[in-house]
Amino acid sequence: MEYTCECGCYPTIIIPGIGDCKAFEVDEKGDRLRKAWPPDIDAAATKKLKNALIGPALRMMLFRRDMGFSKRAGEAIAEALDVLSSYPDGTFKHKIEVETYDGPLSELKEEDRKFIYRMLPFKPLADTIGEDHVFYFAFTPIGNTKDTVGRLRDFIKMAKKKSGHDKVNLASVSLGGTITTAYLDTYGDDGDIHRVVGLVPAFDGSVIVSDIMKGEVAWEDYETLFKELLGGKQAEKVNKIAAYIPKKVIGKFVLSIIDAFVKTAIINSSTMWGLVPAAEYPMLSEKYLSDPAHKKLKEETDRYWRVRADFPALVAKGGDRGVEFFSLCGYNKQLFKAVNSSKVSSDMVVHTASCSMGAHIAPLGETLGAGYKQQNLRCADPAHNHLSTDNMVDASCGAMPDTTWYFRDMEHEEAAVNATLLEIAYTLLKDDSLGGVFDNPVYPQFSRFVKEEKRSVPLTAAEVSPAKA
Repeated sequence: MEYTCECGCYPTIIIPGIGDCKAFEVDEKGDRLRKAWPPDIDAAATKKLKNALIGPALRMMLFRRDMGFSKRAGEAIAEALDVLSSYPDGTFKHKIEVETYDGPLSELKEEDRKFIYRMLPFKPLADTIGEDHVFYFAFTPIGNTKDTVGRLRDFIKMAKKKSGHDKVNLASVSLGGTITTAYLDTYGDDGDIHRVVGLVPAFDGSVIVSDIMKGEVAWEDYETLFKELLGGKQAEKVNKIAAYIPKKVIGKFVLSIIDAFVKTAIINSSTMWGLVPAAEYPMLSEKYLSDPAHKKLKEETDRYWRVRADFPALVAKGGDRGVEFFSLCGYNKQLFKAVNSSKVSSDMVVHTASCSMGAHIAPLGETLGAGYKQQNLRCADPAHNHLSTDNMVDASCGAMPDTTWYFRDMEHEEAAVNATLLEIAYTLLKDDSLGGVFDNPVYPQFSRFVKEEKRSVPLTAAEVSPAKA
């Protein structure tokens, strides 16, 4: 094929996060029956849920003991969320169809463009390189990663043909980071990727997911927990039920709901397994996937676990193919308080070690210690200083020390309003004028996000945390 566009800007394919796509259950004709993702307990399911819980709830309230209520609640929630289910081999239990956008933004309907810009702030990039050079790859988190990356391969071929370029850039947002790593492991030899730019990417999943799967949750904050698991509208329905439950029963109820969600939405989905950090995967996969029925699924999840476990090797292999990797991370925020890992530095959703793929991060409330020296595990140039002035981050240990930026005190969702982060991302995706953290002093490797100003300012030596050395 002859590539005809000479604009100098590679097209960008956005691979979005966990809540940025829509999927539906459809019938044999393809007509939509109900929403599958984001989770939706519709009116019929809500009525069925209430009817299933009336009897157990009355017994519980009468005797002020569980009386089987929590178990029945978990079963009822699992039934209400059944549309999310897959079989043990990783295939959907129902006929699920993702709402896709099979063309550049310039060819999409206005309502679709508005949806995409509402989900992710990429309009300034599209205004710069043209909407005909920006594409949005939709997938569902409850799906099968192997199938998803196969679709992504076809999508990239389409984007190359329509844009007139031989390569594309990937803008990998949050969960999109796990899809990107799986794609490069499977189809990296195609040679069609120029740059990977991760925006708060979950390259190695999230500790939140592994904590939930282990049942290590702070159930007292069940309102936040349900909101993160089920989404705001669905959590509101479950929280209304929880409000009437005696305190000595609520813990068992919360754990039952969590167990139902894990078994319904996570265990049989290889994409959701991509959110399990590599260090936690062996234990959790042994617990949930060691039976014969899960053999096929485990073979797939094992493959992608090995990629996450040795991300530097993927970066090195990508470099041999001409792929450049970049990442934009938040740090110094506690994970959602609904889980027990309270000392892990993160952006509240993705732990910083995942975004950076291996940077050495001090536990929250601490520094790396007096006299700490950067370890230079991955530095191309040992003379480069990759130690943050607050002594909390040693970026030299990460897989991409020269191409990873860190934003202190930035929450996951605030990446969408952090003007400095977005400027860096747009520049990286627009052209090759910015190649690393030392190229432009306006964009230092370490900075602090100022919520009131919605941008980041350089981190200075005077801003050392009061944490103990």
